[in-house]
Amino acid sequence: PKGVMLSHHNVISDIEALRTAFRLKSDDNLCGVLPFFHSFGFTCSLWLAVITGISANYVASPLDGRLVGRTARQNGATILFATPTFLLSYIRRVPADDFVSLRTVVVGAEKLKKQIADSFEAKFGLRPLEGYGTTELSPVVSLNLPEELSCGICQVGYKEGTVGRPIPGVEVKVVCPESGRELPAGQSGLLMVKGPNVMLGYLNKEKETAEVLKDGWYDTGDIASIDDEGYLTITDRLSRFSKIGGEMVPHFGVEEAYLKG
Repeated sequence: PKGVMLSHHNVISDIEALRTAFRLKSDDNLCGVLPFFHSFGFTCSLWLAVITGISANYVASPLDGRLVGRTARQNGATILFATPTFLLSYIRRVPADDFVSLRTVVVGAEKLKKQIADSFEAKFGLRPLEGYGTTELSPVVSLNLPEELSCGICQVGYKEGTVGRPIPGVEVKVVCPESGRELPAGQSGLLMVKGPNVMLGYLNKEKETAEVLKDGWYDTGDIASIDDEGYLTITDRLSRFSKIGGEMVPHFGVEEAYLKG
C-alpha cells in the first residue's frame, strides 16, 4: 500500500475547477453518499460543499436506496456524486419522484456501462455523466458536463462513451508507453496528467514517486485516447494489455467480446 500525499492546494484546486465546471449556485444541495475515506468522497462530497458553501445532506449507507431517495426528496437535492454500482441500487429501490429535483448526477471510480446509464435515464429522466480521476490527482481529472444554454447558444459538454474533457487548469496527453513520444489525437497510449491537482508524492516512498512523477507529469498507468475535440476515453490499465502483432490489445476488450459471443 502507498500513502498519497495531497496538499491543501491540491484539493482546493480541484474544488475550484469543479465549482467553475458545474456553475454551482447558492441554492444547490448536494446529496452525499460517497465515503469520506475515499478521495472521490473526500473532495467531491465533503470539501466541495464546505468550501463553496452549498448545502449538503449525507447518507451513511450509500446502498440504502430508500434512504438516499428520501433524503434527496426532502432536501431538494440538485447534485449527486456516486458510482455505477450505487446507481444500480437506486434504479431498483428509489421511487422516480425522489430524484425529480436532481440536475446533475456524476459517476466515477468504475466504468459506467451504457445499460446502467440508459436504465437510470429511463427511470429518472436524467442521464448520469461519467468522469475520471485517481487518488494521486485529488482526484478529478476530467468530466462530462450537462448541456448549458448561454445567450441562446447550447454549449455541449458531453460525449457518450468518454469520461469528458479535462477540468479547468488540468492538462493531459497520451504518449507511447515504450518511447514516451506524444501521440496524435485518436491514438491510444499511456495517459499523462499535469496540473495543480498532482500529488506531492507517496509517503516515504521516493523510488515509487520518481517512477510516476516525471517533469511535473503524473503517469496514470492507464491506456487512453484523446479525440480531436479533447474528449478522453479510458481503455484499461497498462498492466492489463498484451502486445499482439505489434498492437496493444486490452484484456477488457477481449473479455467484452467473449461475453458478447
